[in-house]
Amino acid sequence: MFALDEREFHRVIPLLREYNHTCPTFAYSVAEKFISGMIYVDDINRPTTILVSTENQVLFIAGNEWNGAFNKQLMEFLYLNQRFTLFSATKEWDHVFHDYLNDQVTPMMRYKFSFHPKKYPQQKKELPQNFLIKEINEETIELTSHFNQKYYNQYWGSVANFLNDGFGYCMLDNGRIISECTSIFRSTSIAEIDIVTEKEYTGNGLAYVLGLYFINKCIEEGLTPSWDCDANNIPSMKLAKKLGFDHAKEYSIFLKK
Repeated sequence: MFALDEREFHRVIPLLREYNHTCPTFAYSVAEKFISGMIYVDDINRPTTILVSTENQVLFIAGNEWNGAFNKQLMEFLYLNQRFTLFSATKEWDHVFHDYLNDQVTPMMRYKFSFHPKKYPQQKKELPQNFLIKEINEETIELTSHFNQKYYNQYWGSVANFLNDGFGYCMLDNGRIISECTSIFRSTSIAEIDIVTEKEYTGNGLAYVLGLYFINKCIEEGLTPSWDCDANNIPSMKLAKKLGFDHAKEYSIFLKK
């Protein structure tokens, strides 16, 4: 299990693409150096098994599931970590983690949706006059309790890094931020959506409106919008379908806290 130099991160991108149906956006974010992280491989020149890690211990494993030497070092690495969220590329990797980490982790199911431009709705929803939509900036980040400085430090490394490479929109009611849609991760070709609405404003289609703004921005920038959610998050799945996402692919994550 070898740590790649940042200059060699590009070597794993072809392997990530082989698992594109389950590969999380953050793996590309690290590989393409939008955010800081580490990449471990079984072979520096011709990797067949890879582990991608963000600075916040969000991990993705892909490649040859029966790579004995790599797996031994991988399990030692995971045992030493106090906490992590591990995204699994295949059912075979799920079996590996169930066998080696059964009592150490909590498994969860998630869905990864595909965006279909032909299903993307073009209609806009009229908003009350006192509602205002703004692009997320330094000022709005200071105003919110959800996608705030702590959030962007966690997922982007810093607010400055997000403002340089990310984007998003927020909705305000008389100056109060009531709904937000932002890029939790992005790569050169993908932008992953994260949406939140204040509880008392849910059910009014605000997330739908901001989702449209976000997807329009993706289309303008030549990016593919990405949508993942927990398997029990029914409202998120319904919203995804309204916005043109479909064909959910199931995959597993493993949590150690």
